[in-house]
Amino acid sequence: MGRIVGAGLVLAGVFFGGMTAADMGYPNGHKGDVGTLTVQECRTQFERVGSSRHRHARPVDTCTGTFRADRGGAAVEDATVETPAKFEPGTELGVQKTDYRFVMIDEQWIWRSLAIVCVAVCAVVAGLFCLLTGFGSRRGPGFREAWRRVPGGVVVRYVLAGVGGLAALGAGAALLVDGIVR
Repeated sequence: MGRIVGAGLVLAGVFFGGMTAADMGYPNGHKGDVGTLTVQECRTQFERVGSSRHRHARPVDTCTGTFRADRGGAAVEDATVETPAKFEPGTELGVQKTDYRFVMIDEQWIWRSLAIVCVAVCAVVAGLFCLLTGFGSRRGPGFREAWRRVPGGVVVRYVLAGVGGLAALGAGAALLVDGIVR
């Protein structure tokens, strides 16, 4: 059972970390088109969130306008982007055209994405530990015994602890900076 838990953690970490890392190409200009959206109108819609017992509406601001890429090309009319607030008509917003939508990329988005990737690395490390040792099953070894049983001995233990520790520190630092950036 511990190995199944480990496989699940590894798969989840690789999936979520990979999906988030793939989107990290947008803010640094490797993917998509950077440009300007000239606001024509902004609206607030309410999105239902929460469980069936504690459902509430969250306000979501979106602005629609004309997008012009910095690299040139045809303008895109009626481009819509989710924004942190409403803006006056005529305001120019820096946005990114992705493969499937328009996004405002700010520092918070970058820090949150980095935190997700770091947490995914922690999940992969924990999953590998479970896969290698069988830790996590009801009748499996305890942590100390599993830690001593890691194949490869001290070197693999140091690698697992080092990578997991650095990823945890990275996630904490990214979330701390994200909280400060707000």
